[in-house]
Amino acid sequence: MNSFLHLLAKDLIQKYGHNFDNLSILFPNKRAGLFLAQELAQLIDRPVWMPEILTLSEFIERQTGLKKAEELTLIIKLYKTYQEYAGTTERFDDFYFWGNMLLGDFDDIDKYLVDAKDLFSNITALREIESAFPYLTPEQVEFIQSFWRSFNSEKYSREQQEFLNVWDKLYPTYTRFKAKLLDENLCYEGMGQRLFCEQLSQHHTDRQLIFAGFNALNQCEKRIFSYFRDNRQALFYWDYDLYYSANDNHEAGLYIRENMKLFPNALGLEHFNNFRYNDKAIEYISVPSTIGQAKLIPTLIEQIHPERQDSYTDTAIVLCDESLLTPVIHSIPDTIDKINITMGYPAQNTSIAALIAMLGDLKHYAKKEGEMTHYYYKPVIALLNHKLIKSSCSEDIPKITNYINTNNIVYVAEKSLQFSEITRTIFSSSEENLLDYLLRILKQLIASIQPESHEGLAIEKEFLFTIFTTIQGIKNTFIEENIIPDNKFYLQIIHKILQGVSIPFSGEPLEGMQIMGLMETRMLDFKNLIILSANEGILPKGGHASSFIPYNLRLGFGLPTPEHMDALFAYYFYRLLQRAKNIKLLYTDVTKGMSSGEMSRFLYQIKYESGLPIREVHFQNKISVQDNPTISIPKNPSILKQLKSYTDENERGISPSALNTYMECHLKFYFKYIARIKEKEEMAEELDHRLLGTIFHQSTQSLYQTFPDGEITAEGLDALTKNDSLIEQHIQTAYEKLYDTTVSKMLESGANDLVLSVVKKYVKKVFEFDKTLCPFHIISMERKYRMPVTISAFDQPTVIYVEGDIDRVDRVAQGTRVIDYKTGADKTDLKDLPSIFDSNNKQRNKAAFQTLLYCMMYEYENPGTDPILPGIYSTKLLFTPNYSYLLKCNKEPIHRFKPYEPEFQDLLVQLLEKLFSPEVPFTQTELPEKCRTCSYNEICKRK
Repeated sequence: MNSFLHLLAKDLIQKYGHNFDNLSILFPNKRAGLFLAQELAQLIDRPVWMPEILTLSEFIERQTGLKKAEELTLIIKLYKTYQEYAGTTERFDDFYFWGNMLLGDFDDIDKYLVDAKDLFSNITALREIESAFPYLTPEQVEFIQSFWRSFNSEKYSREQQEFLNVWDKLYPTYTRFKAKLLDENLCYEGMGQRLFCEQLSQHHTDRQLIFAGFNALNQCEKRIFSYFRDNRQALFYWDYDLYYSANDNHEAGLYIRENMKLFPNALGLEHFNNFRYNDKAIEYISVPSTIGQAKLIPTLIEQIHPERQDSYTDTAIVLCDESLLTPVIHSIPDTIDKINITMGYPAQNTSIAALIAMLGDLKHYAKKEGEMTHYYYKPVIALLNHKLIKSSCSEDIPKITNYINTNNIVYVAEKSLQFSEITRTIFSSSEENLLDYLLRILKQLIASIQPESHEGLAIEKEFLFTIFTTIQGIKNTFIEENIIPDNKFYLQIIHKILQGVSIPFSGEPLEGMQIMGLMETRMLDFKNLIILSANEGILPKGGHASSFIPYNLRLGFGLPTPEHMDALFAYYFYRLLQRAKNIKLLYTDVTKGMSSGEMSRFLYQIKYESGLPIREVHFQNKISVQDNPTISIPKNPSILKQLKSYTDENERGISPSALNTYMECHLKFYFKYIARIKEKEEMAEELDHRLLGTIFHQSTQSLYQTFPDGEITAEGLDALTKNDSLIEQHIQTAYEKLYDTTVSKMLESGANDLVLSVVKKYVKKVFEFDKTLCPFHIISMERKYRMPVTISAFDQPTVIYVEGDIDRVDRVAQGTRVIDYKTGADKTDLKDLPSIFDSNNKQRNKAAFQTLLYCMMYEYENPGTDPILPGIYSTKLLFTPNYSYLLKCNKEPIHRFKPYEPEFQDLLVQLLEKLFSPEVPFTQTELPEKCRTCSYNEICKRK
């Protein structure tokens, strides 16, 4: 295979021999120049002066002397120009994004030599259009008329009026903006090209020009090419294939066909008929995921190169979706010594870009109470867990984050976070703009990474330095232009600019396997290609640059439209394939995110139109159907020792909720109470069901404590129910026990207000229900009770201590009630007593078991109490008509616990003997549906 650059080098030697000192070769990009120099070096056998190799942009800049300004600088200058002419008070923050779009439009206007005055005319009188633009074709005139036809000069819609208000100001803005840039010797690319075109005769060069590898030419480029062609100073080298250039309907040859008519190719047709006649082996590979494509790379390389090679320069991995770069790099086999990554690493994908976003969130959500600044916990935890922060104080951070989670601290005080040099810088409320704050942190992080750091941190240092330099440049631009945006806009600017920043990889571009984006492949040829993400919507790219110039006006004035971009991508793709022999085209066949799950239409075109044999492979991930092993934990001496702690009178007893957990799943009991693996701490900045219950319990308890000696009367409950302010005060106090007073003021959440109003309704409903039982006496609320239970364990009679907090015990006319509050919809009925001890009973009433155990505990501490009435206050069911709080066994209300106590005690002893038996291991529940919501299902792998 003779590559295009090889053909170019060979032809230049044939035409000019070794006299290159008066030769300038102009390319559309820089990369091709390096490879051309290599081709020339291989063909030349003696020392010669190399030809001058430039991009067209560099050539024009030399001729005009104008310097291309940075995009941010241009937008600021455009803003000031628009502000001066339009007299608007619009902030730069609001102007930036549509100003960026307007700058793109001005660039197009100049590149395509459009008469800006005509374009920005307000021509609502349709009959004037033909006479106004005699230089346009009838078809172009029709496009312009079709746009202005929708405007009724007698009555504009609000949108049309807003459009025209801006439209009328664009031509003066355009002319004044360019004049200002010219005064400062600056330009944007299109402006530089247009100025060069308009002064072509003044820019003399006696050098011979070679224009090579161009495709879609704008009007400026056509005029430049024509000028040097007519002066016999230029040769043109087009890279194409007859397969698409000879077919008038093929979009890949749209521009090449026109170019070769205007500027004939210096190379003969015999070099450009490769697409269908070089024994291509094309393979389409569908993969279920984008990462899966990267993981296939070692297999595909082995297919292409069964034997290890000294060099892989004839092979390229092309990424249509450049976000795949990281997994691709990690998928390259170790047998390949050298790779060259031409695209650089996107700055926006680095951990430093993520760090900047976190710092922005930290500042945005910070709140000040008095002299103290508090930070919202989410960015705090994210920052503390960032690898660069964590590596500097790894011992302190887990303690801090655990404390925040455990204590439900939604807003963290600044002083509690200043425990190291870097955290003192990050969690600082000093008054400074965001850019200075970010630069200070980045500078400190750069200094903290030592030269002997491992390779991962060395790469991070390079990322830090590049982004630091970028942000410093942004800061300098704003200072020079005297613009001071707010912090939110600073972040938007940084994010947008980082999208265009690539961090280069050091390496030798002429050696090794190439990893590149589609745009980087221009003018380069490879024998072997692995092309990833050949999906519709990615190849060609979906979505197009926004424009203030309406579509029909773009068509009418010959400006590029979305179809222009599609034709460009078609050319890049087909040109890349034309000389290749082994081609692997991978695409994702599952719809997810931006991926359509469908291969590119270019692949369909080749499949159905080229006549080439296509091998299609559908790759599937191997799925294991093997069941996860059953987990069983035998009770070894260490576990038995922990269980024996429940036999110690001075230790905490086993709780009813722990016994409920054991009946739900023996293994869950082991994880929670023996291994003491904490369930994942969930921060609750908004009141969830669990916290609602806590507030309800505490506020009900404190409100009943306002009654002297616990004597509750109907009159007292009536007065309390009507005293909304007192009820709200007690609920607020309970709320502030969950969050400290300062932070609770910061939680300005409508959801929390709603939950607190629900608690108030629940409290009032309890009072309303209790009024029907008056008078009654409160014996205890939220008090701990404890009792011993004798079982046969550890080869002898053993006393196990059971203890728990009973929500409420009171004395009514019918007897002593033991009440358990439930903020769910817990039912009061049970089939029989064995059913509430049955681990395999899907309908097991956990609340009933707990309440009956409370009755037994109360009766132990208060022997002879009879009758004891077990009851559940389900706050949700209290609102149902004729609600009965009493537990019902086999549909019979339990008015006395005493008759049920012997059977309940026997069942409790059996449960405890099973729990404490050395022979009974901790095993998984036999009801897998329980695993779906279990906090430990990641360990069991049963979901």
